[in-house]
Amino acid sequence: MADNKVKVKIYGQEYTIAGERDEETIREIAAYVDSKMKEVAQLSTQYGLGSVPVLAAINIADDYFQNRTDVTGLKDKVSQLERDCDNYLRMWEEAKKSFIQYKDGASKYSAELDALEKRIKELEAKCNEYENSYFDSQVENLKLKTQIEKLQRGDY
Repeated sequence: MADNKVKVKIYGQEYTIAGERDEETIREIAAYVDSKMKEVAQLSTQYGLGSVPVLAAINIADDYFQNRTDVTGLKDKVSQLERDCDNYLRMWEEAKKSFIQYKDGASKYSAELDALEKRIKELEAKCNEYENSYFDSQVENLKLKTQIEKLQRGDY
């Protein structure tokens, strides 16, 4: 990639900066250095003009180290989030397997329930049959008692 050459002004002096970055990025970097130098110059009037670049460089280095620490912290957070995500994915897969097992079990129990309900209906029908037969037997028994009583009294 060709070097871009960009003329910039830093702390009142013009420089030609060459780099692989695009022109806009080079201008942003130069503006950042310029703002740091102006900031240092305003805050430290007791130092000479020669100290401004060194103090600005120290401030820029401080920013760099702080950003590096922040990036390290963010990388740690990303790693933790990736581990959490993997854990949640495993939990999700286990939940899906459990759901399938419960669904299969529910289908099995549903079929068993249907068979039991059918058996209950058959038994209820049989009970109704027995009840009817019992009722018929009682009616027949009552008729027979009545006939026996008539025979015993001599009322044929």
